[in-house]
Amino acid sequence: MTVTLRRWGWRRALATVLGAQLLFWSFYALIVLGFHPAVAWGDYRLPAGRAGLASTNGPTGAWAAGLSEPAVLHIPGWQPAILYPAHMTLLSPSERSAAGGAWSLTCLRSPCGATDAVYAGPYDRIGKAAGWERFQRFDMVWLAIAVEGLLGMALLVLLPLSRFSRLQTITGLFMILVSADAWFTAFGADALPYAWFPLLRYGVEYLMLATVALTVNAFAGWQARAARIALACSAIAFTVLIAAMLVRGDVAPVVPLLDATALALLSAYGIAALLRMSLAAPGPAIRVMAILLVGITSTVWDLLIHPAPSGPMLQASVLTPTLTTFLILFELALQGRQLSREADEARTDLERQVLEQDASLLRSSSLLRHQERRIAIDAERQRLLRDMHDGVGGILTHLLLDTREGRLTHAEIGEALQSAVDDLRNMASAFDAADEPIDEALAMFRERMWVRLARSGIAFDWRCQLASPAPRLDAPRLLSLYRLLQEGIANTLRHGQATRIALMAEPADGDRLLVTLSDNGVGFDPLDARGSPGEGRGLTNMQRRATQMGGDLRIESAPGQGVRLALAVPIEDSWKRKS
Repeated sequence: MTVTLRRWGWRRALATVLGAQLLFWSFYALIVLGFHPAVAWGDYRLPAGRAGLASTNGPTGAWAAGLSEPAVLHIPGWQPAILYPAHMTLLSPSERSAAGGAWSLTCLRSPCGATDAVYAGPYDRIGKAAGWERFQRFDMVWLAIAVEGLLGMALLVLLPLSRFSRLQTITGLFMILVSADAWFTAFGADALPYAWFPLLRYGVEYLMLATVALTVNAFAGWQARAARIALACSAIAFTVLIAAMLVRGDVAPVVPLLDATALALLSAYGIAALLRMSLAAPGPAIRVMAILLVGITSTVWDLLIHPAPSGPMLQASVLTPTLTTFLILFELALQGRQLSREADEARTDLERQVLEQDASLLRSSSLLRHQERRIAIDAERQRLLRDMHDGVGGILTHLLLDTREGRLTHAEIGEALQSAVDDLRNMASAFDAADEPIDEALAMFRERMWVRLARSGIAFDWRCQLASPAPRLDAPRLLSLYRLLQEGIANTLRHGQATRIALMAEPADGDRLLVTLSDNGVGFDPLDARGSPGEGRGLTNMQRRATQMGGDLRIESAPGQGVRLALAVPIEDSWKRKS
Protein backbone atom coordinates (compact mmCIF):
# COMPACT_ATOMS: atom_id res chain seq x y z
CA MET A 1 0.00 0.00 0.00
CA THR A 2 3.02 2.26 0.50
CA VAL A 3 3.81 2.29 -3.21
CA THR A 4 0.17 2.97 -4.01
CA LEU A 5 -0.08 5.79 -1.49
CA ARG A 6 3.16 7.24 -2.78
CA ARG A 7 1.62 7.31 -6.24
CA TRP A 8 -1.70 8.70 -5.02
CA GLY A 9 0.02 11.12 -2.63
CA TRP A 10 0.56 10.98 1.12
CA ARG A 11 -0.62 14.53 1.49
CA ARG A 12 -3.92 13.83 -0.21
CA ALA A 13 -4.40 10.69 1.91
CA LEU A 14 -3.63 12.54 5.13
CA ALA A 15 -5.88 15.45 4.12
CA THR A 16 -8.74 13.03 3.41
CA VAL A 17 -8.44 11.27 6.79
CA LEU A 18 -8.04 14.50 8.76
CA GLY A 19 -10.86 16.14 6.82
CA ALA A 20 -13.27 13.36 7.76
CA GLN A 21 -12.19 13.58 11.41
CA LEU A 22 -12.52 17.37 11.43
CA LEU A 23 -15.99 17.18 9.91
CA PHE A 24 -17.19 14.64 12.45
CA TRP A 25 -15.72 16.28 15.57
CA SER A 26 -16.84 19.74 14.47
CA PHE A 27 -20.36 18.41 14.18
CA TYR A 28 -20.06 16.75 17.58
CA ALA A 29 -18.68 19.92 19.20
CA LEU A 30 -21.46 21.99 17.65
CA ILE A 31 -24.07 19.71 19.22
CA VAL A 32 -22.38 19.56 22.64
CA LEU A 33 -21.46 23.23 22.94
CA GLY A 34 -24.45 24.65 21.15
CA PHE A 35 -26.97 22.88 23.40
CA HIS A 36 -25.21 23.07 26.77
CA PRO A 37 -27.15 22.32 29.96
CA ALA A 38 -29.01 25.14 31.63
CA VAL A 39 -27.51 24.40 35.04
CA ALA A 40 -23.93 24.60 36.14
CA TRP A 41 -22.69 21.12 36.90
CA GLY A 42 -22.50 20.64 40.64
CA ASP A 43 -24.47 23.74 41.71
CA TYR A 44 -27.73 21.81 42.17
CA ARG A 45 -26.43 18.32 42.73
CA LEU A 46 -27.61 16.70 45.94
CA PRO A 47 -24.65 16.02 48.22
CA ALA A 48 -24.08 12.39 49.07
CA GLY A 49 -24.98 11.34 52.62
CA ARG A 50 -26.82 14.57 53.49
CA ALA A 51 -30.38 15.86 53.33
CA GLY A 52 -29.23 18.20 50.59
CA LEU A 53 -32.28 20.41 49.92
CA ALA A 54 -33.92 23.07 52.03
CA SER A 55 -37.42 24.42 51.54
CA THR A 56 -37.69 27.11 48.85
CA ASN A 57 -40.34 29.64 47.95
CA GLY A 58 -40.47 28.89 44.20
CA PRO A 59 -41.34 25.67 42.33
CA THR A 60 -38.70 23.04 42.75
CA GLY A 61 -37.86 20.19 40.40
CA ALA A 62 -35.67 17.10 40.56
CA TRP A 63 -33.84 15.20 37.82
CA ALA A 64 -31.54 12.17 37.92
CA ALA A 65 -28.84 12.09 35.23
CA GLY A 66 -28.24 8.78 33.47
CA LEU A 67 -31.40 7.12 34.77
CA SER A 68 -32.57 4.17 32.68
CA GLU A 69 -35.61 3.03 34.69
CA PRO A 70 -38.09 4.85 36.97
CA ALA A 71 -36.94 5.37 40.55
CA VAL A 72 -38.41 6.89 43.76
CA LEU A 73 -36.61 9.89 45.25
CA HIS A 74 -36.81 10.38 49.03
CA ILE A 75 -35.59 13.73 50.40
CA PRO A 76 -36.18 14.62 54.06
CA GLY A 77 -38.85 17.32 54.28
CA TRP A 78 -40.21 16.62 50.79
CA GLN A 79 -42.87 14.36 49.39
CA PRO A 80 -41.53 11.18 47.73
CA ALA A 81 -41.38 11.67 43.94
CA ILE A 82 -41.00 9.28 41.01
CA LEU A 83 -38.22 10.26 38.63
CA TYR A 84 -38.26 9.08 35.00
CA PRO A 85 -35.29 8.85 32.62
CA ALA A 86 -34.43 12.26 31.12
CA HIS A 87 -37.48 13.92 32.70
CA MET A 88 -37.82 16.49 35.48
CA THR A 89 -40.31 15.88 38.30
CA LEU A 90 -41.97 18.61 40.39
CA LEU A 91 -41.17 18.32 44.12
CA SER A 92 -43.73 19.15 46.83
CA PRO A 93 -42.77 19.97 50.48
CA SER A 94 -43.93 17.45 53.05
CA GLU A 95 -46.48 18.48 55.69
CA ARG A 96 -44.49 16.57 58.26
CA SER A 97 -41.43 18.09 59.76
CA ALA A 98 -38.18 17.01 58.17
CA ALA A 99 -36.75 13.99 59.87
CA GLY A 100 -33.12 13.27 60.13
CA GLY A 101 -31.23 11.24 57.57
CA ALA A 102 -30.02 11.58 54.01
CA TRP A 103 -31.83 11.49 50.69
CA SER A 104 -32.11 8.22 48.73
CA LEU A 105 -33.08 7.00 45.23
CA THR A 106 -34.78 3.61 45.05
CA CYS A 107 -35.15 1.83 41.68
CA LEU A 108 -38.60 0.52 40.82
CA ARG A 109 -37.05 -1.95 38.38
CA SER A 110 -33.44 -2.94 38.81
CA PRO A 111 -31.09 -1.94 37.44
CA CYS A 112 -32.06 1.65 36.77
CA GLY A 113 -28.68 3.21 35.98
CA ALA A 114 -26.89 5.87 37.99
CA THR A 115 -28.48 6.62 41.39
CA ASP A 116 -26.08 9.23 42.75
CA ALA A 117 -26.19 12.05 40.17
CA VAL A 118 -29.45 13.64 41.33
CA TYR A 119 -30.14 17.35 40.83
CA ALA A 120 -32.77 19.47 42.57
CA GLY A 121 -33.39 23.17 42.28
CA PRO A 122 -35.41 25.84 40.45
CA TYR A 123 -38.07 24.25 38.25
CA ASP A 124 -37.12 25.99 35.00
CA ARG A 125 -33.38 25.37 35.23
CA ILE A 126 -33.72 21.74 36.23
CA GLY A 127 -36.32 21.30 33.45
CA LYS A 128 -33.90 22.65 30.84
CA ALA A 129 -31.16 20.35 32.09
CA ALA A 130 -33.48 17.33 31.87
CA GLY A 131 -34.51 18.46 28.40
CA TRP A 132 -30.89 18.56 27.36
CA GLU A 133 -30.37 14.99 28.52
CA ARG A 134 -33.55 13.93 26.71
CA PHE A 135 -32.25 15.57 23.55
CA GLN A 136 -28.92 13.75 23.81
CA ARG A 137 -30.15 10.34 24.94
CA PHE A 138 -33.39 10.02 23.01
CA ASP A 139 -33.99 12.72 20.41
CA MET A 140 -30.59 12.30 18.78
CA VAL A 141 -31.00 8.53 18.83
CA TRP A 142 -34.43 8.82 17.19
CA LEU A 143 -32.90 11.16 14.63
CA ALA A 144 -30.17 8.63 13.87
CA ILE A 145 -32.75 5.83 13.64
CA ALA A 146 -34.96 7.85 11.28
CA VAL A 147 -32.08 9.02 9.07
CA GLU A 148 -30.53 5.56 8.78
CA GLY A 149 -33.86 3.84 8.16
CA LEU A 150 -35.10 6.33 5.58
CA LEU A 151 -31.82 6.42 3.70
CA GLY A 152 -31.61 2.63 3.70
CA MET A 153 -35.14 2.27 2.35
CA ALA A 154 -34.48 5.00 -0.22
CA LEU A 155 -31.43 3.12 -1.51
CA LEU A 156 -33.44 -0.08 -1.82
CA VAL A 157 -36.36 1.67 -3.53
CA LEU A 158 -34.00 3.33 -6.03
CA LEU A 159 -32.28 0.04 -6.93
CA PRO A 160 -33.86 -0.11 -10.43
CA LEU A 161 -32.15 3.19 -11.29
CA SER A 162 -28.74 1.67 -10.54
CA ARG A 163 -29.64 -1.60 -12.30
CA PHE A 164 -29.75 -3.37 -8.93
CA SER A 165 -26.21 -2.52 -7.92
CA ARG A 166 -24.77 -4.93 -5.36
CA LEU A 167 -23.02 -2.11 -3.52
CA GLN A 168 -26.20 -0.06 -3.25
CA THR A 169 -28.20 -3.11 -2.11
CA ILE A 170 -25.77 -4.01 0.67
CA THR A 171 -25.39 -0.38 1.75
CA GLY A 172 -29.17 -0.03 2.01
CA LEU A 173 -29.45 -3.20 4.12
CA PHE A 174 -26.56 -2.01 6.30
CA MET A 175 -28.31 1.31 7.03
CA ILE A 176 -31.58 -0.42 7.90
CA LEU A 177 -29.74 -2.79 10.26
CA VAL A 178 -27.91 0.15 11.88
CA SER A 179 -31.28 1.80 12.44
CA ALA A 180 -32.71 -1.42 13.92
CA ASP A 181 -29.66 -1.94 16.16
CA ALA A 182 -29.91 1.63 17.49
CA TRP A 183 -33.58 1.14 18.30
CA PHE A 184 -32.97 -2.20 20.05
CA THR A 185 -30.09 -0.72 22.05
CA ALA A 186 -31.87 2.45 23.17
CA PHE A 187 -35.53 1.44 23.44
CA GLY A 188 -35.87 -2.27 22.81
CA ALA A 189 -35.59 -3.37 26.44
CA ASP A 190 -38.60 -1.24 27.43
CA ALA A 191 -40.65 -2.00 24.33
CA LEU A 192 -39.93 -5.76 24.31
CA PRO A 193 -39.53 -6.84 27.94
CA TYR A 194 -39.09 -10.57 27.62
CA ALA A 195 -36.32 -12.99 28.52
CA TRP A 196 -35.12 -13.69 24.99
CA PHE A 197 -34.79 -10.02 24.05
CA PRO A 198 -30.94 -10.02 24.37
CA LEU A 199 -30.82 -12.76 21.75
CA LEU A 200 -32.75 -10.56 19.32
CA ARG A 201 -30.74 -7.45 20.13
CA TYR A 202 -27.29 -8.97 19.79
CA GLY A 203 -28.35 -11.11 16.82
CA VAL A 204 -29.23 -7.91 14.94
CA GLU A 205 -25.95 -6.35 16.08
CA TYR A 206 -23.80 -9.17 14.71
CA LEU A 207 -25.79 -9.27 11.49
CA MET A 208 -25.12 -5.54 11.18
CA LEU A 209 -21.38 -6.17 11.64
CA ALA A 210 -21.58 -8.81 8.90
CA THR A 211 -23.15 -6.25 6.55
CA VAL A 212 -20.28 -3.88 7.42
CA ALA A 213 -17.90 -6.55 6.09
CA LEU A 214 -20.11 -7.04 3.04
CA THR A 215 -20.12 -3.28 2.39
CA VAL A 216 -16.33 -3.12 2.58
CA ASN A 217 -16.22 -6.18 0.32
CA ALA A 218 -18.44 -4.44 -2.23
CA PHE A 219 -16.35 -1.28 -2.05
CA ALA A 220 -13.07 -3.15 -2.47
CA GLY A 221 -14.20 -5.41 -5.32
CA TRP A 222 -16.69 -8.17 -4.68
CA GLN A 223 -15.35 -11.56 -3.57
CA ALA A 224 -17.99 -14.24 -3.09
CA ARG A 225 -15.81 -16.28 -0.73
CA ALA A 226 -15.29 -13.33 1.66
CA ALA A 227 -19.05 -12.67 1.65
CA ARG A 228 -19.82 -16.29 2.56
CA ILE A 229 -17.26 -16.17 5.39
CA ALA A 230 -18.79 -12.97 6.82
CA LEU A 231 -22.29 -14.47 6.81
CA ALA A 232 -20.95 -17.69 8.33
CA CYS A 233 -19.31 -15.75 11.18
CA SER A 234 -22.61 -13.98 11.85
CA ALA A 235 -24.39 -17.34 11.96
CA ILE A 236 -21.77 -18.73 14.36
CA ALA A 237 -22.17 -15.73 16.69
CA PHE A 238 -25.94 -16.18 16.68
CA THR A 239 -25.51 -19.88 17.46
CA VAL A 240 -23.26 -19.04 20.41
CA LEU A 241 -25.93 -16.63 21.72
CA ILE A 242 -28.61 -19.31 21.46
CA ALA A 243 -26.38 -21.78 23.29
CA ALA A 244 -25.72 -19.24 26.07
CA MET A 245 -29.45 -18.60 26.49
CA LEU A 246 -30.21 -22.33 26.65
CA VAL A 247 -27.39 -23.16 29.08
CA ARG A 248 -27.22 -20.12 31.37
CA GLY A 249 -30.31 -18.13 30.49
CA ASP A 250 -28.22 -15.00 29.87
CA VAL A 251 -25.93 -13.82 27.08
CA ALA A 252 -24.01 -11.29 29.18
CA PRO A 253 -20.99 -13.60 29.85
CA VAL A 254 -20.34 -14.28 26.15
CA VAL A 255 -21.16 -10.86 24.68
CA PRO A 256 -17.78 -9.21 25.55
CA LEU A 257 -15.90 -12.11 23.99
CA LEU A 258 -18.10 -12.06 20.87
CA ASP A 259 -17.75 -8.28 20.58
CA ALA A 260 -13.97 -8.41 20.83
CA THR A 261 -13.76 -11.27 18.31
CA ALA A 262 -16.17 -9.61 15.86
CA LEU A 263 -14.36 -6.26 16.00
CA ALA A 264 -10.95 -7.93 15.60
CA LEU A 265 -12.10 -9.98 12.59
CA LEU A 266 -13.86 -7.00 11.05
CA SER A 267 -10.82 -4.75 11.50
CA ALA A 268 -8.47 -7.37 10.05
CA TYR A 269 -10.71 -7.98 7.06
CA GLY A 270 -11.23 -4.24 6.52
CA ILE A 271 -7.48 -3.62 6.44
CA ALA A 272 -6.89 -6.56 4.08
CA ALA A 273 -9.71 -5.51 1.75
CA LEU A 274 -8.54 -1.90 1.67
CA LEU A 275 -4.99 -3.02 0.91
CA ARG A 276 -6.36 -5.03 -2.00
CA MET A 277 -8.53 -2.13 -3.10
CA SER A 278 -5.63 0.33 -2.94
CA LEU A 279 -3.81 -1.51 -5.72
CA ALA A 280 -6.51 -0.57 -8.21
CA ALA A 281 -8.21 2.46 -6.66
CA PRO A 282 -6.12 4.22 -4.00
CA GLY A 283 -8.46 7.22 -3.80
CA PRO A 284 -11.64 5.29 -2.85
CA ALA A 285 -9.58 3.07 -0.51
CA ILE A 286 -8.34 6.07 1.46
CA ARG A 287 -11.84 7.57 1.64
CA VAL A 288 -13.30 4.31 2.96
CA MET A 289 -10.43 4.10 5.46
CA ALA A 290 -11.28 7.65 6.61
CA ILE A 291 -14.90 6.60 7.20
CA LEU A 292 -13.81 3.56 9.23
CA LEU A 293 -11.42 5.70 11.29
CA VAL A 294 -14.32 8.01 12.20
CA GLY A 295 -16.16 5.03 13.68
CA ILE A 296 -13.04 3.83 15.52
CA THR A 297 -12.19 7.22 17.04
CA SER A 298 -15.77 7.80 18.16
CA THR A 299 -15.79 4.41 19.91
CA VAL A 300 -12.45 5.13 21.58
CA TRP A 301 -13.80 8.49 22.73
CA ASP A 302 -16.86 6.94 24.33
CA LEU A 303 -14.89 4.17 26.05
CA LEU A 304 -11.76 5.98 27.21
CA ILE A 305 -11.98 9.75 26.93
CA HIS A 306 -15.66 10.57 27.39
CA PRO A 307 -16.16 12.65 30.58
CA ALA A 308 -17.95 11.40 33.65
CA PRO A 309 -21.75 11.72 33.97
CA SER A 310 -21.31 15.17 35.49
CA GLY A 311 -20.08 16.40 32.07
CA PRO A 312 -21.68 16.34 28.63
CA MET A 313 -23.65 13.14 28.16
CA LEU A 314 -23.91 12.92 24.37
CA GLN A 315 -21.90 9.94 23.17
CA ALA A 316 -19.97 10.36 19.94
CA SER A 317 -21.07 6.93 18.71
CA VAL A 318 -24.64 8.22 18.58
CA LEU A 319 -23.63 10.63 15.82
CA THR A 320 -21.35 8.18 14.04
CA PRO A 321 -24.01 6.26 12.02
CA THR A 322 -25.68 9.41 10.72
CA LEU A 323 -22.50 11.20 9.71
CA THR A 324 -20.78 8.12 8.31
CA THR A 325 -23.93 7.45 6.31
CA PHE A 326 -23.58 10.81 4.62
CA LEU A 327 -19.88 10.09 4.07
CA ILE A 328 -20.76 6.74 2.48
CA LEU A 329 -23.35 8.44 0.28
CA PHE A 330 -20.73 11.03 -0.66
CA GLU A 331 -18.34 8.23 -1.59
CA LEU A 332 -21.07 6.55 -3.64
CA ALA A 333 -21.68 9.85 -5.41
CA LEU A 334 -17.96 10.19 -6.15
CA GLN A 335 -17.79 6.67 -7.51
CA GLY A 336 -20.95 7.27 -9.54
CA ARG A 337 -19.40 10.42 -10.97
CA GLN A 338 -16.23 8.52 -11.78
CA LEU A 339 -18.22 5.74 -13.45
CA SER A 340 -20.19 8.35 -15.40
CA ARG A 341 -16.95 9.99 -16.54
CA GLU A 342 -15.51 6.62 -17.55
CA ALA A 343 -18.75 5.79 -19.35
CA ASP A 344 -18.59 9.11 -21.24
CA GLU A 345 -14.97 8.43 -22.18
CA ALA A 346 -15.85 4.90 -23.25
CA ARG A 347 -18.80 6.19 -25.27
CA THR A 348 -16.59 8.82 -26.94
CA ASP A 349 -13.97 6.19 -27.71
CA LEU A 350 -16.67 3.86 -29.03
CA GLU A 351 -18.08 6.63 -31.22
CA ARG A 352 -14.59 7.30 -32.54
CA GLN A 353 -14.11 3.61 -33.27
CA VAL A 354 -17.51 3.46 -34.96
CA LEU A 355 -16.60 6.45 -37.14
CA GLU A 356 -13.31 4.81 -38.03
CA GLN A 357 -15.10 1.57 -38.82
CA ASP A 358 -17.65 3.45 -40.92
CA ALA A 359 -14.87 5.15 -42.84
CA SER A 360 -13.09 1.81 -43.28
CA LEU A 361 -16.31 0.13 -44.40
CA LEU A 362 -16.98 3.00 -46.78
CA ARG A 363 -13.52 2.62 -48.28
CA SER A 364 -13.95 -1.15 -48.45
CA SER A 365 -17.40 -0.74 -50.00
CA SER A 366 -16.06 1.72 -52.57
CA LEU A 367 -13.19 -0.62 -53.38
CA LEU A 368 -15.57 -3.57 -53.55
CA ARG A 369 -17.91 -1.69 -55.92
CA HIS A 370 -14.93 -0.75 -58.03
CA GLN A 371 -13.78 -4.36 -58.14
CA GLU A 372 -17.30 -5.56 -58.90
CA ARG A 373 -17.54 -2.99 -61.69
CA ARG A 374 -14.23 -4.16 -63.11
CA ILE A 375 -15.29 -7.79 -62.82
CA ALA A 376 -18.59 -6.96 -64.54
CA ILE A 377 -16.76 -5.07 -67.28
CA ASP A 378 -14.33 -7.96 -67.74
CA ALA A 379 -17.20 -10.45 -67.78
CA GLU A 380 -19.08 -8.31 -70.31
CA ARG A 381 -15.94 -7.97 -72.41
CA GLN A 382 -15.43 -11.73 -72.32
CA ARG A 383 -19.07 -12.35 -73.23
CA LEU A 384 -18.88 -9.81 -76.05
CA LEU A 385 -15.76 -11.47 -77.44
CA ARG A 386 -17.40 -14.88 -77.12
CA ASP A 387 -20.53 -13.66 -78.88
CA MET A 388 -18.48 -12.10 -81.68
CA HIS A 389 -16.45 -15.30 -81.99
CA ASP A 390 -19.54 -17.52 -82.07
CA GLY A 391 -21.53 -15.17 -84.33
CA VAL A 392 -19.69 -12.90 -86.72
CA GLY A 393 -16.41 -14.73 -86.24
CA GLY A 394 -17.93 -18.10 -87.13
CA ILE A 395 -19.73 -16.74 -90.18
CA LEU A 396 -16.64 -14.96 -91.52
CA THR A 397 -14.41 -17.99 -90.83
CA HIS A 398 -16.68 -20.35 -92.81
CA LEU A 399 -17.02 -17.69 -95.53
CA LEU A 400 -13.23 -17.36 -95.78
CA LEU A 401 -12.68 -21.11 -96.08
CA ASP A 402 -15.47 -21.60 -98.62
CA THR A 403 -14.24 -18.62 -100.69
CA ARG A 404 -10.65 -19.94 -100.81
CA GLU A 405 -11.90 -23.28 -102.08
CA GLY A 406 -14.24 -21.62 -104.60
CA ARG A 407 -17.34 -23.36 -103.36
CA LEU A 408 -19.55 -20.25 -103.09
CA THR A 409 -21.23 -18.13 -105.67
CA HIS A 410 -21.39 -14.38 -105.49
CA ALA A 411 -24.98 -14.60 -104.23
CA GLU A 412 -23.99 -16.99 -101.46
CA ILE A 413 -21.08 -14.77 -100.48
CA GLY A 414 -23.42 -11.80 -100.29
CA GLU A 415 -25.87 -13.77 -98.19
CA ALA A 416 -23.10 -14.81 -95.78
CA LEU A 417 -21.87 -11.24 -95.47
CA GLN A 418 -25.44 -10.11 -94.87
CA SER A 419 -25.72 -12.70 -92.06
CA ALA A 420 -22.53 -11.34 -90.47
CA VAL A 421 -23.86 -7.78 -90.68
CA ASP A 422 -27.20 -8.90 -89.25
CA ASP A 423 -25.45 -10.57 -86.33
CA LEU A 424 -23.45 -7.44 -85.60
CA ARG A 425 -26.66 -5.43 -85.65
CA ASN A 426 -28.33 -7.98 -83.35
CA MET A 427 -25.46 -7.59 -80.87
CA ALA A 428 -25.67 -3.79 -80.98
CA SER A 429 -29.46 -3.85 -80.64
CA ALA A 430 -29.28 -6.33 -77.73
CA PHE A 431 -26.95 -3.99 -75.81
CA ASP A 432 -29.05 -0.94 -76.63
CA ALA A 433 -32.40 -2.56 -75.76
CA ALA A 434 -31.27 -4.51 -72.68
CA ASP A 435 -32.90 -1.95 -70.37
CA GLU A 436 -36.02 -1.56 -72.52
CA PRO A 437 -39.29 -3.55 -72.23
CA ILE A 438 -39.47 -6.60 -74.47
CA ASP A 439 -42.20 -5.10 -76.65
CA GLU A 440 -39.97 -2.13 -77.51
CA ALA A 441 -36.97 -4.44 -78.09
CA LEU A 442 -38.99 -6.60 -80.54
CA ALA A 443 -40.39 -3.48 -82.22
CA MET A 444 -36.76 -2.36 -82.84
CA PHE A 445 -36.01 -5.81 -84.33
CA ARG A 446 -39.05 -5.53 -86.62
CA GLU A 447 -37.98 -2.02 -87.75
CA ARG A 448 -34.53 -3.35 -88.62
CA MET A 449 -35.82 -6.36 -90.57
CA TRP A 450 -38.89 -5.13 -92.44
CA VAL A 451 -36.89 -3.11 -95.02
CA ARG A 452 -34.85 -6.16 -96.02
CA LEU A 453 -37.96 -8.33 -96.15
CA ALA A 454 -39.82 -5.70 -98.18
CA ARG A 455 -37.05 -5.82 -100.82
CA SER A 456 -37.72 -9.56 -101.05
CA GLY A 457 -41.47 -8.98 -101.41
CA ILE A 458 -42.33 -10.26 -97.93
CA ALA A 459 -44.58 -8.35 -95.50
CA PHE A 460 -43.59 -8.31 -91.83
CA ASP A 461 -46.42 -8.02 -89.27
CA TRP A 462 -45.81 -7.27 -85.55
CA ARG A 463 -48.31 -7.59 -82.70
CA CYS A 464 -47.90 -7.31 -78.93
CA GLN A 465 -50.47 -8.49 -76.39
CA LEU A 466 -48.39 -7.90 -73.27
CA ALA A 467 -49.67 -5.76 -70.40
CA SER A 468 -47.88 -2.50 -69.73
CA PRO A 469 -45.24 -2.28 -68.44
CA ALA A 470 -43.88 -5.25 -70.37
CA PRO A 471 -41.14 -7.45 -68.84
CA ARG A 472 -37.50 -7.07 -69.80
CA LEU A 473 -34.76 -9.49 -70.83
CA ASP A 474 -31.07 -9.06 -70.06
CA ALA A 475 -28.63 -8.50 -72.88
CA PRO A 476 -27.42 -12.16 -73.27
CA ARG A 477 -30.95 -13.56 -73.42
CA LEU A 478 -32.15 -10.77 -75.72
CA LEU A 479 -29.22 -11.45 -78.09
CA SER A 480 -30.08 -15.16 -78.12
CA LEU A 481 -33.71 -14.22 -78.91
CA TYR A 482 -32.58 -11.93 -81.75
CA ARG A 483 -30.36 -14.66 -83.20
CA LEU A 484 -33.11 -17.24 -82.93
CA LEU A 485 -35.56 -14.96 -84.76
CA GLN A 486 -32.85 -14.07 -87.29
CA GLU A 487 -32.27 -17.77 -87.97
CA GLY A 488 -35.99 -18.35 -88.44
CA ILE A 489 -36.32 -15.43 -90.88
CA ALA A 490 -33.22 -16.61 -92.79
CA ASN A 491 -34.73 -20.08 -93.17
CA THR A 492 -37.95 -18.52 -94.46
CA LEU A 493 -36.01 -16.48 -97.03
CA ARG A 494 -34.00 -19.52 -98.16
CA HIS A 495 -36.65 -22.20 -98.21
CA GLY A 496 -40.08 -20.91 -97.27
CA GLN A 497 -41.23 -19.05 -100.42
CA ALA A 498 -43.46 -17.02 -98.06
CA THR A 499 -45.14 -13.68 -98.74
CA ARG A 500 -45.87 -12.79 -95.11
CA ILE A 501 -44.10 -13.21 -91.80
CA ALA A 502 -45.81 -12.48 -88.41
CA LEU A 503 -44.08 -11.78 -85.09
CA MET A 504 -46.18 -11.74 -81.87
CA ALA A 505 -45.47 -11.44 -78.15
CA GLU A 506 -48.03 -12.49 -75.52
CA PRO A 507 -48.12 -13.77 -71.94
CA ALA A 508 -47.95 -17.52 -71.33
CA ASP A 509 -48.72 -19.77 -68.38
CA GLY A 510 -46.37 -19.94 -65.39
CA ASP A 511 -45.05 -16.35 -65.57
CA ARG A 512 -43.53 -16.90 -68.98
CA LEU A 513 -43.34 -14.85 -72.15
CA LEU A 514 -44.49 -16.44 -75.45
CA VAL A 515 -42.85 -15.15 -78.65
CA THR A 516 -44.11 -16.66 -81.93
CA LEU A 517 -42.70 -16.26 -85.45
CA SER A 518 -44.87 -17.65 -88.28
CA ASP A 519 -44.97 -17.50 -92.10
CA ASN A 520 -47.32 -18.59 -94.88
CA GLY A 521 -44.69 -20.43 -96.89
CA VAL A 522 -44.56 -23.94 -98.28
CA GLY A 523 -43.68 -25.49 -94.91
CA PHE A 524 -41.82 -28.74 -94.35
CA ASP A 525 -41.85 -31.91 -92.32
CA PRO A 526 -39.75 -31.27 -89.15
CA LEU A 527 -38.85 -34.95 -88.80
CA ASP A 528 -37.55 -35.19 -92.37
CA ALA A 529 -35.64 -31.93 -91.96
CA ARG A 530 -33.86 -33.11 -88.82
CA GLY A 531 -33.04 -36.42 -90.43
CA SER A 532 -31.45 -34.98 -93.58
CA PRO A 533 -27.73 -34.17 -93.39
CA GLY A 534 -27.05 -30.45 -93.32
CA GLU A 535 -30.69 -29.44 -93.57
CA GLY A 536 -31.51 -29.51 -89.87
CA ARG A 537 -28.56 -27.48 -88.68
CA GLY A 538 -30.60 -24.25 -88.49
CA LEU A 539 -33.31 -25.93 -86.44
CA THR A 540 -30.68 -27.38 -84.11
CA ASN A 541 -29.11 -23.93 -83.64
CA MET A 542 -32.50 -22.46 -82.73
CA GLN A 543 -33.12 -25.24 -80.17
CA ARG A 544 -29.68 -24.57 -78.67
CA ARG A 545 -30.35 -20.85 -78.37
CA ALA A 546 -33.73 -21.51 -76.74
CA THR A 547 -32.01 -23.76 -74.20
CA GLN A 548 -29.44 -21.04 -73.47
CA MET A 549 -32.31 -18.69 -72.67
CA GLY A 550 -33.88 -21.23 -70.29
CA GLY A 551 -36.89 -21.39 -72.64
CA ASP A 552 -38.83 -24.00 -74.58
CA LEU A 553 -39.04 -23.89 -78.43
CA ARG A 554 -41.74 -25.68 -80.40
CA ILE A 555 -41.45 -25.91 -84.20
CA GLU A 556 -44.82 -26.49 -85.86
CA SER A 557 -44.92 -27.05 -89.64
CA ALA A 558 -46.28 -29.30 -92.36
CA PRO A 559 -45.93 -29.29 -96.16
CA GLY A 560 -48.06 -26.49 -97.62
CA GLN A 561 -49.01 -25.04 -94.17
CA GLY A 562 -46.10 -22.70 -93.42
CA VAL A 563 -43.91 -22.67 -90.31
CA ARG A 564 -44.65 -21.53 -86.75
CA LEU A 565 -41.91 -21.09 -84.13
CA ALA A 566 -43.28 -20.79 -80.54
CA LEU A 567 -40.70 -19.79 -77.90
CA ALA A 568 -41.74 -19.72 -74.20
CA VAL A 569 -39.21 -17.73 -72.12
CA PRO A 570 -39.37 -17.44 -68.28
CA ILE A 571 -39.60 -13.89 -66.97
CA GLU A 572 -36.89 -12.86 -64.45
CA ASP A 573 -38.05 -12.23 -60.86
CA SER A 574 -36.23 -8.90 -60.78
CA TRP A 575 -38.27 -7.60 -63.67
CA LYS A 576 -41.48 -8.89 -62.06
CA ARG A 577 -40.65 -6.95 -58.88
CA LYS A 578 -40.00 -3.79 -60.89
CA SER A 579 -43.34 -4.18 -62.64
